[in-house]
Amino acid sequence: MGIAEQLGIDPVKLGIQAFNFLLLLFILQRVAYKPLLRIMDARSARIRADLDEARRLREESERDRETYRAQLNRVRDEARGVLEEANNVAARIREQAIIDAEAQNHVSLQRARDEIAREKEHAIAELRREVGDLAIQVATQVLGRSMDTSDQRRLVDEALARVEPAQVN
Repeated sequence: MGIAEQLGIDPVKLGIQAFNFLLLLFILQRVAYKPLLRIMDARSARIRADLDEARRLREESERDRETYRAQLNRVRDEARGVLEEANNVAARIREQAIIDAEAQNHVSLQRARDEIAREKEHAIAELRREVGDLAIQVATQVLGRSMDTSDQRRLVDEALARVEPAQVN
């Protein structure tokens, strides 16, 4: 009796069981293990591809974000420029309006002065006529006779000539 028989191991049964075990491993490897490895490899490859895609998208997103920031800054700068230009235009319009108002005021003041001067000349002329008429009436009463029109006019002109140099403006 050998050791295997003493332990209760039947070498034929052990050989058959070993053969069955190896056959099972072979069948599992062909039927289950290789397809399972292929599925796992495919899944691993898909996960790697998804990670690469996610990394690529993140980098693209970063580039887009930087582009948008640059565009936003450029638009803000342009907006500031437009606002500054609008403020400058408003200041120029305001200054021009002040200059125009001052010019209009000057023109109105000059018109008023011209009108006053005309009214003054008109008043002086009216006053001369009235003084002349009064002088003629007084002269007629003093002389006691009626003067003809040419005498009256000459007398008025002489009186006015004496009065004008004495006038103070």
